[in-house]
Amino acid sequence: MESESFVSRVMALIQKSRRALRLYSTAGGSSYNRVEGTIGELPSVQVAEWREINGLLLRKLTEAAEAANTKKIIDDVFALRNEFQTLWRTTEAELVQSQRDLIASAESGDFIRAATLATNLVSLKARLQAGQAAHHELDLLIKRSKVVRPAAELSEESATVLSTLELLDEQVIKEPVSKPEPLRAAAGGGKVIPLKRR
Repeated sequence: MESESFVSRVMALIQKSRRALRLYSTAGGSSYNRVEGTIGELPSVQVAEWREINGLLLRKLTEAAEAANTKKIIDDVFALRNEFQTLWRTTEAELVQSQRDLIASAESGDFIRAATLATNLVSLKARLQAGQAAHHELDLLIKRSKVVRPAAELSEESATVLSTLELLDEQVIKEPVSKPEPLRAAAGGGKVIPLKRR
């Protein structure tokens, strides 16, 4: 019964992805293209990323659903969840670096490069959002179905946790640590009573 529930949830997510893909395809070819110039292109760039990632999710989920048995479908969905988490984290690292480059370019007065980086940041942010959304949907599917995690998944998740921690370490802004002030005696100075050994 649990396996049937899992497969039916996978099919429901496939239908949801199809609806989202239709929506993104419609949005990409309508009102967003009416505004001229670079700024008018940015929403189209954003929608194109959402459409691409959602299309990837739909294709891979459909392939997983065609597996001969439920165990294989479960394995594939766990692997797919990891894949989207990796996509999300990798994009996050790129986004952080591009933001730094954008700030440096703006501060140095290189506004053409800053504009190019800003356009790229729109694309990266959309990919990050889509990757997070796909991971969230797959994670929710797994948690609601209460399926057993494959053994190989445990080692993959440990590797993902380590890579996430490494990414966070890189993003920490290192500030010089000030030396602690030495403790001073209170005004009027008190007597120090030595402790006696027993």
